[in-house]
Amino acid sequence: MSSPTVTVYGRQSCPPCKRTKMLLEKAGVDFLYVDVDLDGDALDGLTDEDWVTALPVVVCDELRLRWCGYRPEHVKTVIGAYGTA
Repeated sequence: MSSPTVTVYGRQSCPPCKRTKMLLEKAGVDFLYVDVDLDGDALDGLTDEDWVTALPVVVCDELRLRWCGYRPEHVKTVIGAYGTA
């Protein structure tokens, strides 16, 4: 089985982004973090999506989960599937 692909799009000044990252890191979930302030193309791609209204944006295709904003219930689902801590 390949490692999970979880991508978190956020920015350093975003408290919900920091909280989401912290919870995933604490649980040992491998994820890719994309800072939208450093990657303008990523931000452009996100703003093209109708469902994206807030940061963070989290994409986990294996679990068929995509969400924006702080969603602890979805974070718990990802941790339950991929957490190691």
